[in-house]
Amino acid sequence: MKKGLQLISLSVLAAIALAAMPASGPRYIDPQIVLEDVFKSIDNAKTLTYQMTYSERLATDQLHTDSNFVKVQQAPRKIYVKMSDGTEVLWVDNFNKNRAYVHPAQFPYTTMSLDPDGSLMRKDQHHSVAATGYSYFEDVLKHTKNSFGNEFASHFLFMGEVNFKGISCYNLQVIVPDFKYVPYKVLPNETVLTIAKKLGLSEYMIMAHNKIPSYTSVTPGQTIMVPNTYAKQMTLYIDKTTTLPVFIKVEDEKGLFEEYTFRHITVNPILTDEDFTRKNKEYHF
Repeated sequence: MKKGLQLISLSVLAAIALAAMPASGPRYIDPQIVLEDVFKSIDNAKTLTYQMTYSERLATDQLHTDSNFVKVQQAPRKIYVKMSDGTEVLWVDNFNKNRAYVHPAQFPYTTMSLDPDGSLMRKDQHHSVAATGYSYFEDVLKHTKNSFGNEFASHFLFMGEVNFKGISCYNLQVIVPDFKYVPYKVLPNETVLTIAKKLGLSEYMIMAHNKIPSYTSVTPGQTIMVPNTYAKQMTLYIDKTTTLPVFIKVEDEKGLFEEYTFRHITVNPILTDEDFTRKNKEYHF
């Protein structure tokens, strides 16, 4: 009965949002259509460059805010990131034993080869450098969409249009009133990373909630608590022209969990092997 009331409430919310739109304002668009357009645009973006500003809530409940410049090639997957402090990261799939080259902008000023999911690279970071770009959130949204099945329309809501930093956007929200943590029994050969990927969840959220020291610190048969979906609420602003997200906000039971703003996005720029090699003269590896 409680779940039925929640679904009714969400339907009423969507109806109110639709009714509140001015008669001359933007028309209602099926969120499933918007979502499919987003998936197509992400899949068609074979290369990307952009600047991103982000805020992520840490296990200490403090917000970590930073920005970076990113180059991404989808296949074969190659990633270059330059952080706001000048630190550079280069990761190429199936190269250098899948480790990332990191050149810090501070002492020891020497290039290191690090595990993308190791303690050094994942310290105060919700996501691995290997998850850079849109593909990660595409997978999250697809998993969330599939998990709702026939209840899709009760959770994915089209909330009209917004102007975000001068960009005309669709406002898409994913709302899960019954967001909660449920027990999960760890299977053989599983890590927090593989569990999160299998269930379409945030590995950082699982690790922080269970106070697990690392992503590999679980054992078969151990029971941990995992969220029943990726977020209690997600807000996405989708650029109407490119149908790519320019803003993603994720909230859990505590409030803001993570937030990402994408700026100066270039879709399918010409990127060569030179953009993803330590030998690039513009880099400091």
